[in-house]
Amino acid sequence: MKFGFNGLLLCSAYIVKLSLLTVSAAALEVSAQEIVFPNSAVVPEDDPYFIQDSTNARLIYTQQTKPQAEHAAALGDKLHPLYEATFGYQLDTPLSVGLISGNNQIANGFSTQYPSNRQINYMGGAQVPDYFASSSWLDTLLLHETAHNYQTNAKNNPVSRGVYNVFRNGNIFLPFFPAVTPNVFESSFILEGNAVLNESWHGRGGRLYSGRYRAMTHVQAHAGNLKKERLYNQSLNFPYREGHYIFGGHYQYFLAEKYGLDKTNEYFKNRSKYWYFPFSVNKPSKRTFLQNFDRNFDEWVAATQKKSASMVLTKGEVLARSKYYSDMNTQQNKVLLLASEDGVTAPVLYQFDMASQSMNQASSSLAFGRVFLQDGEFYTVNGRATSPWKITQGLFDENALIKEGTQGKIIQGYMDDGRAVYFDVLSSFVNPQLYIGDAFYESVHSSVLVSNDHLYYFKQDGDKRTLYRDKQALYSFTGFYGIVADVDATGAVYFIANSPLGSSVYKVKDNKVNRVAKGDNIVAAKLAGNNQLIVEAISADDYYYSLIKMDDISESPYVVTLMWDNADHPLHSQLTHFDDLENQTLDNEEPYGFFNTLSYSAGNVLVAKTEDGDSVYDLSAVFSDPLTYHELTLRAQRDEDKSVLLGARYSNNQHFLLYGFESYYVAKDGLEEYKNLSTRDLDSRDYGIAVDVKLPFLRSGYWSGALDAGFYQDYKNIDREPLSLNVSINRAQAFGHSFYYNELFSMNAYATEDRGDQITGAALRVATSFPYETFAGIKAKYSESDAGVSQSERRGVELNDAISFLGKDPSAFVMTSLKGDVYASRVSFTEVNASKVFNGSAYYFKFPLSLQREALSLAYRHYEIDGVLASETIKINQASVKLSFDTVLMNIIPVRFVLESVHNDSDLITDETQTTFGLELSL
Repeated sequence: MKFGFNGLLLCSAYIVKLSLLTVSAAALEVSAQEIVFPNSAVVPEDDPYFIQDSTNARLIYTQQTKPQAEHAAALGDKLHPLYEATFGYQLDTPLSVGLISGNNQIANGFSTQYPSNRQINYMGGAQVPDYFASSSWLDTLLLHETAHNYQTNAKNNPVSRGVYNVFRNGNIFLPFFPAVTPNVFESSFILEGNAVLNESWHGRGGRLYSGRYRAMTHVQAHAGNLKKERLYNQSLNFPYREGHYIFGGHYQYFLAEKYGLDKTNEYFKNRSKYWYFPFSVNKPSKRTFLQNFDRNFDEWVAATQKKSASMVLTKGEVLARSKYYSDMNTQQNKVLLLASEDGVTAPVLYQFDMASQSMNQASSSLAFGRVFLQDGEFYTVNGRATSPWKITQGLFDENALIKEGTQGKIIQGYMDDGRAVYFDVLSSFVNPQLYIGDAFYESVHSSVLVSNDHLYYFKQDGDKRTLYRDKQALYSFTGFYGIVADVDATGAVYFIANSPLGSSVYKVKDNKVNRVAKGDNIVAAKLAGNNQLIVEAISADDYYYSLIKMDDISESPYVVTLMWDNADHPLHSQLTHFDDLENQTLDNEEPYGFFNTLSYSAGNVLVAKTEDGDSVYDLSAVFSDPLTYHELTLRAQRDEDKSVLLGARYSNNQHFLLYGFESYYVAKDGLEEYKNLSTRDLDSRDYGIAVDVKLPFLRSGYWSGALDAGFYQDYKNIDREPLSLNVSINRAQAFGHSFYYNELFSMNAYATEDRGDQITGAALRVATSFPYETFAGIKAKYSESDAGVSQSERRGVELNDAISFLGKDPSAFVMTSLKGDVYASRVSFTEVNASKVFNGSAYYFKFPLSLQREALSLAYRHYEIDGVLASETIKINQASVKLSFDTVLMNIIPVRFVLESVHNDSDLITDETQTTFGLELSL
């Protein structure tokens, strides 16, 4: 039996930053596996961008988003001095602020330090107008993401500052761990929570005013679930990643209320002192608050639990449960909703018939969102890729295909004459712009209820929220959180608003308001007939839909008053700081190009020791641009064979055709040992190149397709230099946080040319899921060479015992337990596999490794290999047992460990048994 360790594929800049913990020093070889990747910031063939520097940032925008860029420049001139004062430092790296085009209709934004100090802000917030409890989507993005830039840019120690002066925000991996940007290793519980705190104190609302956030916090406190090991970790506990924002925001507010906002934000400056161990928690807390994290956290939990003790939880007949939130809708006297009880399988579409008081249900592959029935087919409001160069919001069907005519429209309902009522995405960067058919109707600040040709919605003016019916004001209250729920035959309007301990349902008629449900955990509601409501409520484990009788409680919406809302608080004067901003004119713009945006962004250093004590290193200088269209890398490295190489790599993913190339020069040949042991010439190349080209041609619904080509010259062995072409078609469905694909069909055909030899073949993979988180699948692959086989010259179809990072040859096979590389004239492979997921978890706060879940997989594989032995086909039957463990390292790094044991019925080219332990690659 052989015991081995498989390598780790580093597939993102963030993971690269963390790779010291798992990377093997022996993996320092030239790799051409992937040179160019799809852009993670914008779609290819996007609109032309322009740049202009303002006082505090570089604005990146299109002609379409120029007004938003001018607003961002004006807001930034006031925001940066505020953040510099409260965080206690200035950014050491120029900040790039991207206002992204309507080809990227995403309800999100992000901030990074690597490869540059940037933030990317997308239009698309009209898809979730009720979630953020804010009067401006754009302002929320700018306030939240800029807080992230200040959190993670801090370098309050001479080592990080000194390293930055040479290497910028790069990666430095020596025998010790000098973190250039220590705070990127902080938990999302702290980072996102603090950003929620900072989005909420500028008079624009924010999620701290949200009844849904308050209800979720008190429900979890009531259940005793506010624990460090659950919240500080990347966990698979409900409400999943959303919890970092919800609970983190309320924890940060607790700190700000106790110690002051400036002291709370100063934590990040103090935390960045710990460059030598950037996972510190208690020390920076003690330095900042004179009290460690453990005690502060426990005090917050105790205070929250005390408040939550009197919380009223909704009771009633439970109709459905869901691990993820989804809007309800009423059509044809039926209440429509989507729910996923386990969060890992296809959702269920429920229809509650008010006439018969019965519930029907059917499995569905609709994405979560408000459900609409149109032309006999169900759709949901969502946003996803509709082509390789567009991400579009609209109505999507069961096949994730957009309904024609809804592109760029967030549908709210339909008038009796069939005209759509919707938010126009392209004009809703700040707040939703409401249209009826082709005509603009009103600028609003909530979702819209369409009932009997009347429109009901909320508008925001300062801290006043006003309910409207057809532009006529019905009722106003103080706050930022209010969602229209339904309207009855008498004209009474039902809406969701804050209750003392969370969120509940209220009714207004003739300006008289009363509360109609006792529960403090209600986040959505629909009339269900017979004086009943279907309410969506929060439990400790999920959202549940409950049928309840209406109450009549003399109570108005609760007014959430945060510390800065008090007139005598120092921050109160800042609440109107951004009112009546005059946009800053951007009249000196330049087209976004290669020469005016590419800059030195990171130096990376990896130095390590091999098993025999030799030093290896990998040094690189990376030049990139804020939209990551271009990346130029200059590299020097010494590998475990003592070879020294100098090289350069360039990649471009701006256009429909993605391409990259790499070249290297062998400054020192360290292969003498191999030459002495070999009977043939092992001269290395003096130089070589690699090329990687990708042409995505399909991205619609659950389907994707791409054409890939690659070429590589191995410097260690001048034999192989494969030129490959591969076309792939995939249909993949993965619901919620499923361990594996719920449904998968993947097929690719390829051709490889190597020194005149032609290798052709195809591969197929099909997988499906069953109840109780069980999965099954088949795989098949066939490759055949038209030329003779030579083991010494490495000719033929290649079989490796592990994924090769040297070269890009789709015709090659990975065969576990292989004794060494083998070359064949023909190889066929089939596999049948089955897996069962278990959800045993063990989360820890101070122990460095936590367990999220695990899976047991069984596989049977059959190989037929020709050309290795004279006129004999090698047939191998292989059985495999694999245990997979989803873990979290140091509270923040998801890692999937794998223990696999295989048994072969032949030992001609394989070991009879082999057990490997390593990290599973997502390829």
